[in-house]
Amino acid sequence: MGWDVTANRFNKRWNYLVAAMGSAAIFTTGMMMASAQNNPAPPPAATVKPATSLDGLPHNDISNGIVSAKVYLPGANGLYQGTRFDRTGVVAKATYKGHNFGEYWFSSYSPAVHDFVWQNGQVTVSTASGAAGPVEEFTTVGYDEAGASGKFLKIGVGILKRGPEAYDFVHTYPVVNEGKRGSSATKTSVRLTHDLSDADTGYGYSYVKTVRLVPGKAQMVIEHELKNTGKKAFDTAVYCHNFLTLGTGNENVAITAPFNITAAKPFTPGAAEVTGKTIRYLRAVKEGESVTSPISGFGTQASDYDFKVANTKTGFGQRIRADQPLSRINFWSIRTNVSWEPYIAISLKPGESKKWTYTYDYFGPGEG
Repeated sequence: MGWDVTANRFNKRWNYLVAAMGSAAIFTTGMMMASAQNNPAPPPAATVKPATSLDGLPHNDISNGIVSAKVYLPGANGLYQGTRFDRTGVVAKATYKGHNFGEYWFSSYSPAVHDFVWQNGQVTVSTASGAAGPVEEFTTVGYDEAGASGKFLKIGVGILKRGPEAYDFVHTYPVVNEGKRGSSATKTSVRLTHDLSDADTGYGYSYVKTVRLVPGKAQMVIEHELKNTGKKAFDTAVYCHNFLTLGTGNENVAITAPFNITAAKPFTPGAAEVTGKTIRYLRAVKEGESVTSPISGFGTQASDYDFKVANTKTGFGQRIRADQPLSRINFWSIRTNVSWEPYIAISLKPGESKKWTYTYDYFGPGEG
């Protein structure tokens, strides 16, 4: 796919407004409609469960004595049951010096919700979007070619069956081949595997993800190796939907890049601004608002995948790096989280492999 799914959410709304409204009314009406789309009638009460009910689902607790985290495992009783995100390990509640960098960004969840809704100051999230962070997503492989009722690939999920409509990232598709999964853990790491072979589509892969806390450091690394074991080549891209929690409304949060940042779409007025290499929140994001845009300005070198996201008042923050060049970036945030979403392109012929690693450095007051 040539356009990331979170950017699609923004652009679909924007394009609708351009077609439906006069240019003088676009911005004000856009904010009203974006809010209305996230404030529909509440889901049936019987379908809603509190986010805290996820805590006891199968996971491994890891700690190096400096940083601790939970790595939730895939499976029938796993935390993540949607088909949007990579099910091969969802990291949550990474904590350093008492600050939880990966709190749930929602208060409850329900399969009756489409994406997420605001109700009485709280977020209720759908099955598709109900994950904490860091969590990853691969773009679809073979969706358009499959045709209505055909099969397509989502790496980290499996072979899925599509419908007649265009791909909808918040729709949960039937999984027709989930492949085989495995996991092992130490006190400081979790290694997860996913092997898939599908004769009908010709797709196959072997995928290994290792989440590791580095001894003696406030650092987490997530290492990946993906090998194409099928008969067909595939092209995809992967990003981490970081779901970072640094303070209510993201007030005082700043995102800094090694390049001059360009936002393709305007931010909510008065909420945030771009100045050179920095995006800075000017006030707390309100209920129903979002601050979001595709981002450009990066080059072809891997050194551009190096970002700092910090709360300038509390001093807590995170440095996010990878050892691969960027293919695109999307930026999305609401009142309960800030998500900086850098993409890495992957193109593998049968027999080829690719490795990539994310590095997260956590820091507190006086350290960043």
